[in-house]
Amino acid sequence: MLQNIRDGVAKILVYLLFGVLILSFALWGTTDFFGQGAVQAVVAEVGDKEITAQSIERQYRRQLDTLRRRGITEEQARLFGVLENVLERTVTATVYDHAADNLGLAVGTAAIERDIRERFGRVGTVQFDQLLRENGYTLREYEIARRAEIPRMQLLESVAAGVAGSKKLIANLHRWRTEQRSADAFKVSAANVKIAPPNDSDLAKFHRENKGRFTAPEYRAVTYVHVDPGEVAKSIKLDDEVLKQHYNDRIDEFTEPEKRTVFQILLNTKEDADKAYQQLKNGKNFNDVAKEIAKQDEKVTRLGSITKADLPPALGDEVFKLEKDKPSAPIKDGFGHRIVLVSEIIPQTVRPYEEAKQQIGDELRKEQAVEDVVRLSNALEDALGKGGTLDGAAAAQGLAAQKVAAMDLGGRDKREKPIKGLPGAPFNETVFNTDQGQDSFLTETKDGGFFILRVDGITKSVLRPLEKVKNRVRAAWISRKRQGIARAKAKKLAQRINDGSDIASIAEQSGGKLVKIGPVTRSDQDKNAPAGLIGKIFQLKSKGKATFGADGEGYVVAALTDIKSAEGRANKDATKELNDQLRSSMVADILAQFQNAVRTSHKVSVDQPALKRFFDRDSAGYRGGHGGGYGGHGGNY
Repeated sequence: MLQNIRDGVAKILVYLLFGVLILSFALWGTTDFFGQGAVQAVVAEVGDKEITAQSIERQYRRQLDTLRRRGITEEQARLFGVLENVLERTVTATVYDHAADNLGLAVGTAAIERDIRERFGRVGTVQFDQLLRENGYTLREYEIARRAEIPRMQLLESVAAGVAGSKKLIANLHRWRTEQRSADAFKVSAANVKIAPPNDSDLAKFHRENKGRFTAPEYRAVTYVHVDPGEVAKSIKLDDEVLKQHYNDRIDEFTEPEKRTVFQILLNTKEDADKAYQQLKNGKNFNDVAKEIAKQDEKVTRLGSITKADLPPALGDEVFKLEKDKPSAPIKDGFGHRIVLVSEIIPQTVRPYEEAKQQIGDELRKEQAVEDVVRLSNALEDALGKGGTLDGAAAAQGLAAQKVAAMDLGGRDKREKPIKGLPGAPFNETVFNTDQGQDSFLTETKDGGFFILRVDGITKSVLRPLEKVKNRVRAAWISRKRQGIARAKAKKLAQRINDGSDIASIAEQSGGKLVKIGPVTRSDQDKNAPAGLIGKIFQLKSKGKATFGADGEGYVVAALTDIKSAEGRANKDATKELNDQLRSSMVADILAQFQNAVRTSHKVSVDQPALKRFFDRDSAGYRGGHGGGYGGHGGNY
């Protein structure tokens, strides 16, 4: 079948076209048609269709390949829930496959061949085969995937067909979005509220009723080894001869070429060129000659500051032979006849070795450090894979095993101070996703380093005794009390405005300064309006009515002063944007309802323990037996 695909289109077209199809597989997953082995571990069932661990693994590995190209490691992918996402997509795809089967939707071989021709008809056979291999498909696998995908998409397109918002709905939505309101406002400060100090009974009750605020987080004791490229680079010594050799090899990089500020007159005929050149030789101003003969002003004649490499070779030779302020004789090329003038010459400069040495050394150390980091990390992992301890494996490679007595998920100690020197993300997350006594996977950090860790101990989250947090409890009690009094005052003042009082008078009586809010739409922000207050202003029924909202330091009372409704219809672009957004939202709702209905009619069950066992076994073989695995529990979706 592929022999019917014609050759002759650039490879980039192949990737663009193929990428659309691969994206559809990424959205839904692909059902179980790959690698039929002797034993297939079933991890999910949709009606009478089974989903095997092997099929999930195949898709998971494809997803990992894509993520690795973006700098995401397998460990990070597991933490981000990529495996669970692949499983869910596959279950969803299988649910839709059931619905398509029930409707008798199917695609024949001829239709599959036509589908591929329409998408790749101008793509060479060799290119197509290569692209299939690069994305982990054989031709048969790709055809089977498309055979499942086409009915699925036809089903969803038919469900969503014709969905659109009415003109009236779009017009109402436009008016709602573009309505503007303005308000006057003043602040009721909580800091100035006078209260009686709390007694011990007040503090004990507040401490008891607000346990979450005074509970210590879970802490973990950790031993870790960090292979830091920055630290490795510091230990690398470079001979001066090596640095000089690299300097000489890269001399062009440290050379700033000669630059010239160039003007040119471009003329169509030799006669005009000769005439212009003669006038220039007679001393006439270059720009005056350009205006008179070529009708060109300085914006046209000025080429700016350029290097020889910026010009075609022949023209560059002529321009960079010229003396300053002496026009060239007419130069003929494919565009006509040029007369060139150089008004400024900036000589070539070469950055001295002594100035470039530090940069060269830093770059070489960084390059070498990357290689050393990989070597050390591999050696460390190999030693652990053979049963060595973390401390011993580190010492064998000249690395130090660092110990942290207690850290929370935010990387703070028990005094709530940041712990210095910890590896970058995802170190903290890995600490709290590793079981006590276990070594983690060897994990890459964003700066190109690696770490591996062992959790030595876990201190569970516990409520701190009142005696140890009494000052914090007192401050929180006072703040809560003041905020409560300020809120009651703001509510009372807003009610007085709603009863007919003028906001300016109320603000003056309460010691507040009147400020303006708006005009704003519902989605706008205003420096005088705390979060949530703008939404409340749009709930007011008429001008003069008031509301209030918290701003962290107290409350802001606001009275509506103006309502400006949108005039006329939305323009064409705005209407299209609203229609597209509305349609997307409606389609998403319809498809969600459709999927729920299909799931209800076809029992969906997922065996999380089976999936965990399969991937824990796979990870152990892949990683040399270190680390925990995918957690979860069995159940029905």
